[in-house]
Amino acid sequence: MALALHMPTAGCEHLNSETVEQIRQFRSSPTNGIDPNFAQYTCLQCSMPGSFPSLDKHFSETQHGFAVGQKSVYCAGCHDLVYDPALLGNGKKRKLTETSDEDDSYLTANTAQRPCGRSGVRGLFNLGETCYMNAVLQMMVHNPLLASYFLGMGHPIHTCPISKEPEKKDDASDEEEQASEDQDQKKELQVCVACGMTDLFSDVTMVDQPLPAHAVNLLFASWKNIPQMSGKGQQDAQEWFMYIIDRLHEAVAQYSTPDQTNSVNEANGIPPIDKQCVCFFHKVFYGRYNSQIICDTCHTVSSREDEFSSISLDFKKQVKRKKKAAKDAAAAAASAATNKADKPPLKIAIPNLHECLRSYTAPEPLSPEQYNCTTCDARRSASKQTRLRKLPAIMCVHVKRFGMKQAGSGVWLPEKYEGKLEFPLQLDMGPYTTKPPSPMATTTNGGETKPDAYMYDLDCVVVHQGEHAQNGHYFAFCRQDNKWFRFDDEIVSATTTEDVLRQEAYLLFYSLRSLEKV
Repeated sequence: MALALHMPTAGCEHLNSETVEQIRQFRSSPTNGIDPNFAQYTCLQCSMPGSFPSLDKHFSETQHGFAVGQKSVYCAGCHDLVYDPALLGNGKKRKLTETSDEDDSYLTANTAQRPCGRSGVRGLFNLGETCYMNAVLQMMVHNPLLASYFLGMGHPIHTCPISKEPEKKDDASDEEEQASEDQDQKKELQVCVACGMTDLFSDVTMVDQPLPAHAVNLLFASWKNIPQMSGKGQQDAQEWFMYIIDRLHEAVAQYSTPDQTNSVNEANGIPPIDKQCVCFFHKVFYGRYNSQIICDTCHTVSSREDEFSSISLDFKKQVKRKKKAAKDAAAAAASAATNKADKPPLKIAIPNLHECLRSYTAPEPLSPEQYNCTTCDARRSASKQTRLRKLPAIMCVHVKRFGMKQAGSGVWLPEKYEGKLEFPLQLDMGPYTTKPPSPMATTTNGGETKPDAYMYDLDCVVVHQGEHAQNGHYFAFCRQDNKWFRFDDEIVSATTTEDVLRQEAYLLFYSLRSLEKV
């Protein structure tokens, strides 16, 4: 009896063709002298053995349609051999039969929960006025340094002591277990923000999921670990960024050791500071600045060193300077004009990022009311200057746009400072450090080149639309594979570099080009 062989529609085409070819060869070639048409199969419903003709007859009498052989299933209704491609694929996989305790621990700690490949870009669902969080998170998930950490199991989510449930004793009685559960319920639930961030990275980079991702676990962890920013309501994106990286530091600091540089700093005349953390997030997000105050009378230098996670620039101050300069120029031009009709219009220049950074690191005069000199033992005038000593791998530049304005006697209302701030795609931070490099650095082969140790590349721009910090909306522009995308919660759209540079930035995130000194 001839059998019609139908190609299955499911499964890999290569697996299908290979399996069908095996069945054809099985039918056409005698095996141990037995015709494959008369190979023995067993009915799955009554266990009757038989060949294909006898099974067809058995089917017509009992409607028992399926019989199983060693490698395939025969369907009497189709007069065909059928198989499950998924089952065949699973049969070819290597199987783990036995592991030692050490191997089991390694496998648990080094097995990712989800695929780590990336296909395109994805938005984030707004979970109820969480645009401030989504804008910052898009910067994080599109940064290669952070992606390599979280997708490379930099945080041990399987063995995290913060999220790990307490182990129960094998010999504990039911009463003891109930008492332990009651005690655990009374304790505040501990949720790890690093575990929530790891879960988000895994979710965002799922290759088989085109829909927007959600940061529910991270939002819950954020509320638990940052009570002042919990609950529904608009928050400040810069404040949330500073809080979340601090909580990430706390989550992983227990795996790091203090930096052994305090003795060196003290020997160099720098006052000793708290033990410097060398955890991943401190190296990535935190820099250090040096602040010096010089007395105008005795010239005593007082130094202090501290860390920073963002550089806050006084945008309002720069706008006022530009307006004053424009008014002075217009007044000078008007006085020089013989005809009042020739009075030029008022042109206010747009402040730029380098001007703000120069103002941030320039000497600032202090009045005697602001400074008490310990050497003179009296209040003196002095000058104060802040310079950057250590640069972070990812630098956050905060353009201060929110403030308060007086609307009456004792009445203050929130306000926002609108306006454009010009910012570059490449930023050289060398001139603002404690040891500014020479304009051209000499290389070992005698050539001269611009040093990359202080060069940053723009990765993300966060924009705020609205009247003040308590309302409005945040969205972000992020760079992925040298292409720019706009992320407005779950909506993602491609954009141009020119469009990015036109934005009224609130937060600017730059990545250090060379990580040798981080």
